[in-house]
Amino acid sequence: MPTDSPKLLRVLGLREGIAIHMGVMIGSGIFLVPATIAGHLQAMGPIMAVWIVAGLLTLFGALTLAELSAVLPEAGGPYIYLRHSFGRIWGFLFSWNDFFINKAGSAAAIAVAFATYLGYFIPALHPSNVFFRTTLGVFGAPFEVSFGWVQLVAVVTIGVVTAINVRGVLFGGWVMNIFTTAKVAALLAIIIAAIFATGGSTANFLPWWPDSWSGSMTSAFGLAMISALWAYDGWIDVTLAAGEFRNPQRTVPLSLILGTFAVIALYLAANLAYAWLIPLSAMPGSPRIAADVAQVAFGPIGASLVAIGIMCSTFGATNGMLLGGPRSIYAAGADGAFSPKFGAVHPRYHTPATAIITLGVWGAILTLSGTYDQITSYVVFGSWGFYALTALSVIVLRRRMPDAPRPYKAWGYPYATLLFVAIAGWFLWNTLVNDTRNAVIGIVLLLISLPFYFFQTSRRRRPSI
Repeated sequence: MPTDSPKLLRVLGLREGIAIHMGVMIGSGIFLVPATIAGHLQAMGPIMAVWIVAGLLTLFGALTLAELSAVLPEAGGPYIYLRHSFGRIWGFLFSWNDFFINKAGSAAAIAVAFATYLGYFIPALHPSNVFFRTTLGVFGAPFEVSFGWVQLVAVVTIGVVTAINVRGVLFGGWVMNIFTTAKVAALLAIIIAAIFATGGSTANFLPWWPDSWSGSMTSAFGLAMISALWAYDGWIDVTLAAGEFRNPQRTVPLSLILGTFAVIALYLAANLAYAWLIPLSAMPGSPRIAADVAQVAFGPIGASLVAIGIMCSTFGATNGMLLGGPRSIYAAGADGAFSPKFGAVHPRYHTPATAIITLGVWGAILTLSGTYDQITSYVVFGSWGFYALTALSVIVLRRRMPDAPRPYKAWGYPYATLLFVAIAGWFLWNTLVNDTRNAVIGIVLLLISLPFYFFQTSRRRRPSI
């Protein structure tokens, strides 16, 4: 590649790093999935345990990733770590999964959530109002495809954030600053209002614990973890843009650690606030649990303001997907593991424009793939195997690169890392057993990538004529 070819620019700082990290993690999940989790567990103790376990798992992963980002502060994040640890094919598989499954599916689900909350003001934006709906057979199970006003708004939303991120990473970072501030303010407003609202009761926390714990409860706990981990997902994204941070050896680890602690605290407080005003028995039937809490706490006007805040949250998270996500496949393209077009940088805006536009188009298509919960199931399963493998990279690189500068070393190494890998392994097994269809879809979508990899790498080895 010519030396004068356009490059990514190092223009982001700690403020943008924390905004990207928190802004992607706090998307639509905390405003929607507590109702799903309540439907699985029906007791406040296990519900809080799910959020705590998922939060600690995310924290251990972030602490591990902080070391990797300090040792290898390049664009692409886990692609770079896996390539150095296990080989280029594993980095490629991560990039394919992260780009085509995780980020595209997440962008679709969060954009659908944005449109769903817009339905608070525009009644036509209801999932039942569709232009067409059909059910396809996938691995012998029904898979719903639909298109209506909700999907149309979601597609337009993805188009807007695609344009923002093609325009420049600094522009995208500014958007993250604005919308992360708005979403944190919205979440804090709900929590504080719930504390001081009349009608709250500790009786709503009951039952605190089920009368007995059975194998079915363990399975339900694992399924609830899918929703909780979805709410925490995105904690790797700031590393994907490491090649565009100033002083990334310091900035990226601090963004990971400070942002993760803040999100865990907010999520636990939000769940207690929801249950303080809405009885557990009423939660599973609520499609917009945060708006229902705001309705009780603020009344109609206050609930509208909070709904606007939640729309800011989901819009900002969608923007984050289109900011960080393209960098994973950009790294693979620049490294020769995927089409070099994805590794190209726009000559004017210095962004991986082809990767960004492709992610936007594919994410828009995935908005047709059914309900919010249906999209998130295969996104979460497809990601956590690579999160565990990335965590193991810390152990491998400690041996392969013992003399590399390590401005930050993972806390609790190697025990926290191994615990993270063990819990992630159990989660994947439980999902495979109890949510087999979506797990298999995730696996098949991953295996589809292998012919592309072998074709591209064979072209690189083929001598020119």
